[in-house]
Amino acid sequence: MAPVSSGYTRTQIALHWAIALLIVFQYVAHDPIHEFVEAHGLAASSDVAIPLLARAHVLLGMLTFALMLIRVFMRFTKGAPASPKEENPVLKMVAHATHGILYLALFLMPMSGAMAWFGQVEAAANAHAVLKIVLLAFVALHIAGALYHQFILKNGLIKRMMKAG
Repeated sequence: MAPVSSGYTRTQIALHWAIALLIVFQYVAHDPIHEFVEAHGLAASSDVAIPLLARAHVLLGMLTFALMLIRVFMRFTKGAPASPKEENPVLKMVAHATHGILYLALFLMPMSGAMAWFGQVEAAANAHAVLKIVLLAFVALHIAGALYHQFILKNGLIKRMMKAG
């Protein structure tokens, strides 16, 4: 069990925002890799030029995986702040489930992408496409929860990801 901390460390906060930016980039710059795979398939010949943004998608996916490994390690060694005491138990459960699914998706996305890209595994490509929707949905839920805490509950929860505690 990870320890409860008074706040996130600077490194944990930096990892959170770096991974968030990587996710945004991956969705925004998705078209070149999708178009490449549509045109050439997963098993494109080695003489086909791979667009820069398609290469970036692959490399940044691997970076996301590496940063997630660090993030999980830090979560288990440095801990995380407890949920607010006044938090509704159902909301606590939703928050924990959302974080768990986000973490799982952020591991499975790069793994399935790598299996599809490097191993030409069609099932992995299909899983990657499904995980894209799952990740997007849970990122949206995560953001909605943060905004709910900030503007409805007004409990300052969002500050935990802005300033080390």
